[in-house]
Amino acid sequence: MTRLRHRPALDVRVEIRGELPREDAEYARTQAVELISALGPDTHSARVRVTRLRHRAVTRPAVVQGSVELDGVGRVRVQLAATSVREAVDVALGTLAGRAARLREQGHIGLAAAYQSAYCPQYAPRPLAERQIARYKTVVPALRTPDQAVRELLALDHTFHLFVDALTGQDSVVHRAPVDGGLRLVRAHSAARFGGSGLPLTESPYPAPRLDPAEAARRLWLTCWPFVFHTDPDDGRGRVLYRRYDGHYGLLRPETADGRVRPETVDGPEGPEA
Repeated sequence: MTRLRHRPALDVRVEIRGELPREDAEYARTQAVELISALGPDTHSARVRVTRLRHRAVTRPAVVQGSVELDGVGRVRVQLAATSVREAVDVALGTLAGRAARLREQGHIGLAAAYQSAYCPQYAPRPLAERQIARYKTVVPALRTPDQAVRELLALDHTFHLFVDALTGQDSVVHRAPVDGGLRLVRAHSAARFGGSGLPLTESPYPAPRLDPAEAARRLWLTCWPFVFHTDPDDGRGRVLYRRYDGHYGLLRPETADGRVRPETVDGPEGPEA
């Protein structure tokens, strides 16, 4: 990881994953510093990560993730991919600058961000027998209304966003609908409607299914969905098993009341091994 300081109180970090020509790495660093300088003094930190995927089936192997912290606004993030590193850097940082400007001026990203970009990273194909839960991430879901969760989803450029619904107290997920670019809400236990939304947000008529990790992995494989939101059979908390761009899986799980998360494994040829 390379740490650059452009001016006091400005923190820019550029991380390179994989082998890149030196000139491409320097280009990413230069563009990151120029972006933060152009965004103004209320931008006090930025992170840029450049990854080069090696799978031959991926036509956009250069993936750039960029994020900035804006005073009074919070974090804005973008992750996009292109055929070359320089194109990916330009597309990602240009999109990031535009979204940061809209957040400043309008207070939100705008619903156009709900639609999947043509520069969205691709999933690398991987044989089922080789897939694993490569990452376990424990989080403390924030208490949000569905509308607030949607705005965070778009600002962070995520496919899904796990939160605790302020209306019901349930673990819930808002996510992009891959077909029409709409937005959808799924609650862990209740499918009842609790008032309208100021956004084009559709509530699922079904609660999240109760699945163990192996069952969630089977459903993820069979459906080819980007993720499966489910509840744990033991504690009833909401969890998300999701596809990673390297072809493996990741598991997002909430921290328990005592701050611990029980160990898990996925056995058998049908699912990934933890």
